[in-house]
Amino acid sequence: MTRSRSRGARAAAALLVPLGVAVLAGCSGSAKPLAHAAPVASAAASTSAPTSPNPSTTPPTATPTPTPTTTSAPVSAAQQRQVTYALTYWKNYNSSVYGNDNPNGGDCANFVSQTLIQRGWKMNATWYNHGQGAMSPAWAYVPAMLDYFQANQAALGLQQLGMDDRTKYAVGDVVMFWWKNADGSYDSGPDHVQVIDRITTTNGHISVEMASHNDDFDYRDLDHEITVEHPGAKFLVWHLTRDTN
Repeated sequence: MTRSRSRGARAAAALLVPLGVAVLAGCSGSAKPLAHAAPVASAAASTSAPTSPNPSTTPPTATPTPTPTTTSAPVSAAQQRQVTYALTYWKNYNSSVYGNDNPNGGDCANFVSQTLIQRGWKMNATWYNHGQGAMSPAWAYVPAMLDYFQANQAALGLQQLGMDDRTKYAVGDVVMFWWKNADGSYDSGPDHVQVIDRITTTNGHISVEMASHNDDFDYRDLDHEITVEHPGAKFLVWHLTRDTN
């Protein structure tokens, strides 16, 4: 009986694992003691990287606003004479030399014709101004001016451009307009004419400005005129390929 109890006691004692002894499982599944094994650090603790500043506390870097790049179309000496004249007389009419055609319905064509003289054109039997009351229709009446330009386009050194040819416009070109009527129609002849006195390009957008009489403007914006002043207006541009007619 005593011997039997001693064997049981020894068996029970074999099952006890001393404190501080780690048990590693081998491939066979048997237990192998390893005395005084060092504690195993967790994977998270051993692989963690140094902490970085909280992004929420880092002030964002401001994105700089690009500065618009604006360029002006170059002009020749003849174009500059034309523009200088237009900017001199857009408000203060040169009536002592060319008269004022407002009593006959408007002075816009008379004014544009005057600028063409400064560009280098010469009067002829069809296109002339001999003072107040002595202006030819081709000089002072927009529909007649259109007919004259169309009939003599090559001889006058003119090139007709459309609304989508903005990259071809130049300072000194002549712009003719058709206003949209209340019923959505357009008159057969143009209602107005102006002369381009400034072209600028800003970030790829081409702005066209014009001088005119009736209404009197020094720099009248083309886009504003056909969308705000006269919504739906149409126009064509007479491009001067040379300085003389």
